[in-house]
Amino acid sequence: MRSVHKFLAVSFLFVSLAAPAAAQSTAAPSGRSVAEPNTITVTPFVSTSFGTSQDLGSSLGVGFAVGYDWTRNLGVEFDFGHVFDVTGDNEFLDYWLTDISGNIVYHFDMRHVTPYATVGLGWQYSTPDVKDENPGPFPDNSTEVAWNFGGGVKVPLYGGRILARGDLRRFQVNDVGPDHWRLYGGLTFWIKR
Repeated sequence: MRSVHKFLAVSFLFVSLAAPAAAQSTAAPSGRSVAEPNTITVTPFVSTSFGTSQDLGSSLGVGFAVGYDWTRNLGVEFDFGHVFDVTGDNEFLDYWLTDISGNIVYHFDMRHVTPYATVGLGWQYSTPDVKDENPGPFPDNSTEVAWNFGGGVKVPLYGGRILARGDLRRFQVNDVGPDHWRLYGGLTFWIKR
């Protein structure tokens, strides 16, 4: 139930932050949309994870995404994210997560701010580092199949050449690794437009 409340709070935050940005931003040059056919983008990001399935805690992370838009609405994206320690302030355990996934991205047609939905499949590599003589029931390193779903918003900056991006996703794994939410903020750059 706490995860649902966090999700709603974060969703409200996205909407409230995107509205003023959309009012200030202008449409992409020449009336182009945020997603255009046959374009390649790169998005470095900083993230935070929360709502783990084992109530481990939250952590900062980093990552990047490389996308290709087939049409103004439909694209694919390769996503790499690393979470530094989902156990937070636990002095006896560090628990790193690395997620690698391929995703389908659907952009909704709007003029100044572009919301999108995404779903993907990939792997999660989890690495617990126990610093206690009695480690308890923590698993060893594992590589598992993981799927994710979520969405976000893209807002043009600097005449549309750079986009501010906010993204919220849920990662689910098939076995012992922790499921978690990931919230990130990043900047999207066009490599080919």
